[in-house]
Amino acid sequence: MEIVQSILTGNDCYKVRLKNQLKGLMLHSVGCPQPCAKVFIQQWNRPGVKKAVHAFIDGKTGTVYQTLPWEHRGWHCGTFRDAQNKLHTANSTHIGVEMCEPECIDYISGASFLCYDRNKALEVVNRTYNSAVELFASLCRKYDLDPLADGVIISHNEGHARGIASGHKDPEHLWEGLQSGHTMDGFRHDVKNALDRMTSASV
Repeated sequence: MEIVQSILTGNDCYKVRLKNQLKGLMLHSVGCPQPCAKVFIQQWNRPGVKKAVHAFIDGKTGTVYQTLPWEHRGWHCGTFRDAQNKLHTANSTHIGVEMCEPECIDYISGASFLCYDRNKALEVVNRTYNSAVELFASLCRKYDLDPLADGVIISHNEGHARGIASGHKDPEHLWEGLQSGHTMDGFRHDVKNALDRMTSASV
């Protein structure tokens, strides 16, 4: 896994410079047919953009582009308003990472999409998945996080179910729609296995 520093210094989120109270990591996918991380970096590295994540994973190479300092509070999962009209968000507690998506899909309604080349799409999905596993294992090691503990590694979709993120379905919608076999439970266990390998190698 290669990590390239591409900090969004022109983004308002970076300029605010708030620290997070780190409790976990949130996995996203971008929700549009764009495999190139640099496209998002170019679009988001300017004032007036009301979103910012800590990293993008490129769909063509698996390269991780770090776009915010890990300890920085991001703008990656929106907010959720409960029955008492109180706002909740994982922006202040979770590092947010976006996986880029295959160019051979076409969104038709919400999280529903058509795919024109499943084999090609799965290559992109598997590439970003594997890099995400390595990155999350590295971050768990860096911040002493247990990848199997409740709420430590969650998707945007799971964040919404917990009342700490906006109503998106990613990345499960992409994995399920392509019948990739990937699940968030499987992802968490893959991160744990990768973390164990890192720990063993350093002993």
